[in-house]
Amino acid sequence: MRQRHLWNQIANGFARPFLDRWGHFREDREDGINRLRSLAELPLLLKHRPGTVPDELWSPRRINALVRQLHLTSYLEIGVLEGETFANVEVRRRYGVDPDPLFDAVLLPRGSKFAVMTSDAFFAMIRPSQRFDVAFIDGLHTVEQTYRDLINTFAHLRGGFVLIDDTVPSDEYSAIPDQQESFRARDEAGLEGRPWHGDVWRVVMLLDRHHPELEWRTIIGEGNPQTLVWRRRRGAKVTAASADEIALAKQPTYTEVFANGVPDFFKASSESQALGECVQSLGH
Repeated sequence: MRQRHLWNQIANGFARPFLDRWGHFREDREDGINRLRSLAELPLLLKHRPGTVPDELWSPRRINALVRQLHLTSYLEIGVLEGETFANVEVRRRYGVDPDPLFDAVLLPRGSKFAVMTSDAFFAMIRPSQRFDVAFIDGLHTVEQTYRDLINTFAHLRGGFVLIDDTVPSDEYSAIPDQQESFRARDEAGLEGRPWHGDVWRVVMLLDRHHPELEWRTIIGEGNPQTLVWRRRRGAKVTAASADEIALAKQPTYTEVFANGVPDFFKASSESQALGECVQSLGH
């Protein structure tokens, strides 16, 4: 019975950080996990390798620039996947949420907490008083889920900013909300690659239509397009649009909205300009 209890503690992570200080324990466990995942035909876990942020990793580059200038200390990431951004954000406390991460969460940097669950389950679980300074949203690429993540995040955001990934699709195929349907349509069109942005772009439409309390800039160039969002006035309440209003935002097609390029309401900006305006607004 005592052996079973000890094993449960190890399996639940109580002893893992101590065992993982020795390479042979860590490597044996990772190999065992990946053998099981291989048998189940699941993607293999990646080994976490924190280090200097390469310039091509635009998400941590942008987040870290704001974290340093605004002196922020806590970070939430929704949709962690391989953990590259999560591992390279330079904050004291970080929280990650992903129902199926592709890395060993035990090997995350110190000060990290990780929830292997959906973002809806995470927000239902945490205390109403839980607060974060900054958040990165890169979860399921649908307007419904991303918008819900945004509203839930602002309910727990102390006074910093939210960075939303993939807000400008590369073409009409990457804008299809269903990932597999997007890939099939791209294959049928004879196009290479697997870009998928879904209809996250509709979240920016909802910002424009229903959120005068928020300010945003969409970063174009120097990496993946992302939309940076913050409160115009500290402490302003962020209330969700109704289901009918969300349904209306789903009516225009990507081709209609982007017929003449990125629409004005996206507030397209360079990276340096967007970060500078965010710092100027939140730094007062």
